[in-house]
Amino acid sequence: MRTKTAQGQSAWVESNPVPVPMGCSNHPDNGPAHMVGCFSPVVDNWPLVATYIALLPNGKVVAWYASDDIGRYRENIDVHQSNDPRNAPPAQEDGTMVTIWDPASGSFEDASFGNGSQRGVSGQPKGTDLFCAGYTVLEDGRFFTAGGNLGLEWGSLRTNILDPRTRSWTEGPDMWWGRWYPTVTKLPNGELLITGGTAKPRPDFVEGSPNTPDNPCRTPSGSCPPGLAQGLPGGLDKGVRTQNARGTAHNNAFEIYNPDTNTLRMLEATAASVASFEHYYPWWHVIPNGLAFLTGAGVHKGILDWQAGQWVGLWRSYPPSGGYSTVPYDAHRIYGSSVMYEPGKVLVIGGGYAADTYDPQGTLEIFALNNWENGHTTLHLEASLNPTSPPTMKPGPKMRYRRTHLDATLLPNGEIFVNGGQQDGGEETTSIPGYRPDGFPNQRPALTGALAREWWPKTVNPATVFNIDLAVYRSEIWKPGPENGGTGRFVLGPRAQRPRIYHSAALLLPDATVLTVGGGGCGLCAGNFETGGRDEGYYGRWYGQPEKINQKNHEIYYPAYLFKEDGSLAPRPIITRLEGLAPDADYPTLAYNQSFTVHWSHPDPARSIQRVTFLALGAPTHGFDQNQRFLQLDFQQSGYTLTVRAPYDRQYGGLARNIAPPGFYMLFLLDDKGVPSVAKILRIR
Repeated sequence: MRTKTAQGQSAWVESNPVPVPMGCSNHPDNGPAHMVGCFSPVVDNWPLVATYIALLPNGKVVAWYASDDIGRYRENIDVHQSNDPRNAPPAQEDGTMVTIWDPASGSFEDASFGNGSQRGVSGQPKGTDLFCAGYTVLEDGRFFTAGGNLGLEWGSLRTNILDPRTRSWTEGPDMWWGRWYPTVTKLPNGELLITGGTAKPRPDFVEGSPNTPDNPCRTPSGSCPPGLAQGLPGGLDKGVRTQNARGTAHNNAFEIYNPDTNTLRMLEATAASVASFEHYYPWWHVIPNGLAFLTGAGVHKGILDWQAGQWVGLWRSYPPSGGYSTVPYDAHRIYGSSVMYEPGKVLVIGGGYAADTYDPQGTLEIFALNNWENGHTTLHLEASLNPTSPPTMKPGPKMRYRRTHLDATLLPNGEIFVNGGQQDGGEETTSIPGYRPDGFPNQRPALTGALAREWWPKTVNPATVFNIDLAVYRSEIWKPGPENGGTGRFVLGPRAQRPRIYHSAALLLPDATVLTVGGGGCGLCAGNFETGGRDEGYYGRWYGQPEKINQKNHEIYYPAYLFKEDGSLAPRPIITRLEGLAPDADYPTLAYNQSFTVHWSHPDPARSIQRVTFLALGAPTHGFDQNQRFLQLDFQQSGYTLTVRAPYDRQYGGLARNIAPPGFYMLFLLDDKGVPSVAKILRIR
């Protein structure tokens, strides 16, 4: 198609870089594509179950599952018995099978290291199984991971760094102790906050012990902070000297990684101060005042001053015993999601389970709320610029479907695409023996013996995570707006063709589509590491059918903004050239507070640009994206030239670095019909 450039010259440009999807609206549940979008056909060529994925600065996607493609070692590990020799990492766990997918060509490149691919790929001396690691993209374009697998639910203490340009890995510094399911949060100064995760117990650990090479508590005081051993009174009552029924301890330490010096330090604050701190990928967001906002999955919300190394405030989101809270009733939302859709504004979505503890004596304690009651609800949070003030909390809109293990992805127009998940733990609570809705938190039903064994798989998320009969295929889209007290609304989206259950992920791509991928990862799907043996209830009727459960494939979601009313693709604005960026040999780079020029074109000369948006590269897994964020940029328009202002101080009430921490972002232009361009990936520093 021929159009005009910003200089008025005639040139050939690509008007629709996204290929026309086939099979749109091929299910009776699906609405018109211009209203809800559609899914692409399934592409069954992935070399592994892509559970851990991230968008790289070159527009490609790094992905892995574990030391093999589907987790075949799961049947060989029983973490209930802490003295079981099988807890020692088997040889194949000394590395990770990693692939890099190119959305443009659909091709894959091997980036495995250690013994990860089991093909003798050379790598670092201490290969790590990155199953259940935390991760993000560094400001210099490298990819950082923290933790991993040292036997199921025992986390690795290693950090590792991938250079996407060479597909080579190097070692980072070892953390204080292991982390399985940690979160890595990018901070305004370019450092990374590492929190959460579970680990091998340390029964000999001494509270307050000094910093040594074998006990690297790198705090300002030179000693390990209180609460690492057994928690704190009034806070979390678990640490590395305590363990749950599966022989797992909690890593309560907060550590910060400095990419410039390749070093770690530890904060004096710990997770032990938070009674309901959820160690499985805790949900953190950096808010406009520069502090870290804990939004779940526990019932406590908190503000952490990571520079001072102390908690500023902690608030419970349910009424405490004997009094009333200023925040609404909420529940523990494990395996839900938390999305900061605008700086300081967060939507907590779905999640939750009924079981609190299942101890070695076989006693099962039940939460008052489970997925049946809160899996379709949301909680809207708005952080205050005053760090000591509690966030404003109110119920958000309800989804049509109850979901745990869902995926929630920010779109270029500020909406949230919710897909996948499952309705496990979905027994109606009134049917639980001894359930009392007014009894939480002091009178939970305690079940023993046969009742405990019966209700364990009914009420705990992990007990049914691989039963694809519980999968939610229909997607939903959250739209911001005045509905529901200003918390927006959900509309139904199209139906996927494959079950995106536990171990699935979704990621916004630069072409404004969403990659939905993975799910499953249960090896041969004939064992149960929760109970250490055969358990057909773990998989339902799909026991022993890995080809049905393990999803080595992807579907692309094409949002509604890509279509016209007749179902054809809408013409899109095109970024033709950028000017005013800092010279950099590696990546186009912006400075905070600067203005820069965007030249653009459009197949339809009647169109203008309505919005310019800036979205961080995603790094999702297990329902939570550790890096996605959205903000709008100010701009002025003159013909086919935009003067755009990079994130600036006092925008959204905070410093520029607080609302857009240093790193990589996708720059989108949206025309006056809401159609986005293909993004340009830029770095800001």
